[in-house]
Amino acid sequence: MSASRAARALAWLTVVLVTLDVVISAQAVQLWSETAVAVHGFPFIHGAVVGSAVMGALIVARYPGHPIGWLLSIVGTAGAVSLVTEAYAYWVQEGDGPGSASLGGVAAWVSTLTGGQIEIAGLALMFLVAPDGRLLSRRWRYAVWVTGFGALLCMLAVLSVPPTEFRLYTDGHQLGPARLVALNVGFLSILGCLVASVVSMLIRLRRSTGEQRQQLRLIAVAAALPTFGVIWLLVVQGGNGDEQTWAASLPLFVSYFLLPILFAIAVLRHQLYELDVIINRTVVVVAGIAFAAVGYTVLVVVLGRVMEDNGSGFWLSLLGTAVVALAFQPLRRSLVRLANRLAYGRRAQPYEALAAFSSRLAAAPPPGALLPAVAETAARAVSGTGAVATLVVPGADPLTGAWGDPTGRWDHTLLVRLEGRVLGSIDVALPRGRALDSGDLRLLEAVAQQAAMAFRNTVLASQLAAHVEELERRTRQLTASRLRLVQADDEARRGLEATIARDVLPLIADLPARVGVVRSAIAAGGLDPGIDPLVADTNAALESLRELSRGVFPAQLSRAGLVPALGSMLARVDGAPTLTVEGLAGLRFSPRVEAALYFCCVEAIRPEHAVSSLRLELDGPDLRLRIAEVDPPGLDLVTITDRLGAAGGSVEIDGRVLLVSVPASAVVAKAVAGVEPRG
Repeated sequence: MSASRAARALAWLTVVLVTLDVVISAQAVQLWSETAVAVHGFPFIHGAVVGSAVMGALIVARYPGHPIGWLLSIVGTAGAVSLVTEAYAYWVQEGDGPGSASLGGVAAWVSTLTGGQIEIAGLALMFLVAPDGRLLSRRWRYAVWVTGFGALLCMLAVLSVPPTEFRLYTDGHQLGPARLVALNVGFLSILGCLVASVVSMLIRLRRSTGEQRQQLRLIAVAAALPTFGVIWLLVVQGGNGDEQTWAASLPLFVSYFLLPILFAIAVLRHQLYELDVIINRTVVVVAGIAFAAVGYTVLVVVLGRVMEDNGSGFWLSLLGTAVVALAFQPLRRSLVRLANRLAYGRRAQPYEALAAFSSRLAAAPPPGALLPAVAETAARAVSGTGAVATLVVPGADPLTGAWGDPTGRWDHTLLVRLEGRVLGSIDVALPRGRALDSGDLRLLEAVAQQAAMAFRNTVLASQLAAHVEELERRTRQLTASRLRLVQADDEARRGLEATIARDVLPLIADLPARVGVVRSAIAAGGLDPGIDPLVADTNAALESLRELSRGVFPAQLSRAGLVPALGSMLARVDGAPTLTVEGLAGLRFSPRVEAALYFCCVEAIRPEHAVSSLRLELDGPDLRLRIAEVDPPGLDLVTITDRLGAAGGSVEIDGRVLLVSVPASAVVAKAVAGVEPRG
């Protein structure tokens, strides 16, 4: 069986035993009675043993050979056995539970055998090897041996008692002097080693740094809580006639419940750096509760009993409550300073500022509030006179925020990095004669680490806003372009209609009648003198139609391709520019690309532009058109740009040269037929 499976098996066994104990305890006494809570420890001891086994299994699953994991598992399972046998023994010996007196004695014997000496010895060993499972030095192995000797001595004293005659609540006369000596020596040995193990842990804490220090501070809390619980138990029981009540036992039971959790968090290194805040708030709360309890007890209970014969007990109680509440306010400031000192050391104020800074970052402030907050926190952390925080925004000017006296004289500059990328910087100015020590540098690093994530989020937000603005701008451009295309199309239709009505229709409106007249004259055997004007008007109409068709995509463009269509169009133009074609033999392109380039050529080749040459070539994935000697002011560049943009192309002017580039997406076609380009 693997280590993790064995630890899990112990955890499940502990859960089963604790559940059985709860069932038996409910039969013997009321679960929330003082006997169940103060003596048997329900539900805190039950939660503690289950927590020990479960936390031990978690540690063993992560670190199979870690001693603390196995100690927690063993202590939890042994405690569960002790609980269930104690409950059964009490049920038989003190109540009317089923089973013989001998069986109840055996249960009481097992409960004592697996009881407190094992738990305390396990706790001492855990403090000795915390947090990494190794002793502080070799000489501390003697403490391990003495702890084992004490536990063995206690077990031998119990083993020497006949099990069937054992009583759960027994006294020294029944055990005998020899057994009492063995038990006392064993417990004193275990307790002495427990004190020694705490000393070992404190020495290790003083020498430690970094993450191990955080682990040991949490274990120190685990040691302080039972100490407080034991002192509370002794004080309360000393005042109530050595009676074990729930008020006396509760702090110790709660501390025992928290022990396995604190050890597991320390060993597994889970969120250790939140320990400072936990210690800080715990000290404040515990001190406040203690002050309120003592103040109320002294002023209200004691004096109230003295004055109750005078009939003023109620008013005195009310006055005492008010006095305690008012007295706590000035004391609270001292308590907060003490808590800060215990949690953060001598640099309590900077850490408070750092905690407040974390809260401000949680609100996701805008850059205008974020950068001054970063500068203020950095300056206050090292008692500086001023600071400035700079945020680098790609593609834009850096953003800055200052606090204090921005003299321009910066004594220390710290780069704010995240995943190796510089996001900005923090510059700090110090008072004259002030220098940064290692603690100051760690604080500034902590400020930079917290600011880095906020800087990245701010940069991402600004980039997103820029992208959104760019998309809105492009949307507006596309909308305007679409409107221009519609307007241009409507204007072209109206212009074509007007030109036909002006230049073509007058010449051909009466053409059928005139042709009829000529036919009649020819049929009569004569010659009509009107045939020459008819031929002239017909030629003029055809020439006008040919001129108009220059701006309309001919059928040849879709049938034969761009190069033949351009050749035919140039053949009809007087003084047409030369056309040079490179690398386009046998290639066709998408209709949108060919139509866009044809339109561009038609717009450029006008008599007033004096175009001298056209060059069409395939350059990688793009189809390029070069039109030389154009007249840029006379070109309708807006319409040309819109047409090319619809095909994914672009246009630029270089002096008197128009350069057009369109994604080609060429496909091999049949041989292109048409007029050979001239040049």
